[in-house]
Amino acid sequence: MPSSFQSAKRKGMRTFITATAILMLLQTAVAPLSGVAAAASSSTDTKVTTASSTTIYKTFQSMLYKKNGLPAADTYLESHIKKVTKHQATMMVLQLENARLKALSAMTDRLLVPNVQDKMIKAYKLNDSFTKLMERTQDSDLRALLKEARDSGYRLVMLEGSLYPIMNYAAFVKYTSVIKEDISSYIHIMTKETKNLPADDGALVIGYQEILLRALSQERFLELHPTSNRAKQVHNLLNSYTLYTFYGLNNTPLFDYDTNKMVANAQRGYNGVLQRLASVDSEFLTKLDAFMDVVKESKYEKTAAVEKWLEQNVPDSEYANY
Repeated sequence: MPSSFQSAKRKGMRTFITATAILMLLQTAVAPLSGVAAAASSSTDTKVTTASSTTIYKTFQSMLYKKNGLPAADTYLESHIKKVTKHQATMMVLQLENARLKALSAMTDRLLVPNVQDKMIKAYKLNDSFTKLMERTQDSDLRALLKEARDSGYRLVMLEGSLYPIMNYAAFVKYTSVIKEDISSYIHIMTKETKNLPADDGALVIGYQEILLRALSQERFLELHPTSNRAKQVHNLLNSYTLYTFYGLNNTPLFDYDTNKMVANAQRGYNGVLQRLASVDSEFLTKLDAFMDVVKESKYEKTAAVEKWLEQNVPDSEYANY
């Protein structure tokens, strides 16, 4: 049996993951198709009005909303997505994402049941996937649960000592060639985000240059697709990465708690990216360049001048995704 401390941590992390999923769901469920290619309704593509295309769309929806219907709906979509218009294909992919986000909370609860966690952790090895874990257990019920989680569009991660399902955006990549450009780009952004999580246990776990490159990708998305159905999600991501860049996290602050000096890797990473991408037109990089000028004048210490600049230009309350 897990200790009460472990149980509390699991409950807290489950709540965090659930809250994140609900936040994304709320952002996508209100008028879920409003930002998807407004011109699509007047498309000259005749397939949008054919009986076969409409039948495929309706069949997919009926499968998607059945209990435990995510695996079958995904299989059906993969087999039929090229038989519908790009607009319909995009709508169905977004609906699949919404359904997976909505079902994530229930799957998390099932995997966090103490005896299930104990069996999983006993078999788990570093960076295991659901498939690898399935191969290591002889428990048929556990194998079935792990298979359902994998086939429902989730991937396995270890967070703060417990195993959780999170969205597996890599499972959407197979659809990116047949959907609208903005949603295809969104999927690639989220794939990178969920394949290598940026933080764990209050600490950044990706490099400082990678933080900047992800932020630039998010900024570029918003410039190209300001009215995208997924602009809000990417905007929230960029807010998070802005805080990572200018503040760090509690367990990996940008300025060391003891010395008050900017972390050496951040100095090298930020200066390197600014030098390499000096010709890139980016509001984010312009802000970072101005910040680094102030920091350099302060000999890389978090002085009153640095704190004042942050308060005026990157107030943390403005970028927190409450």
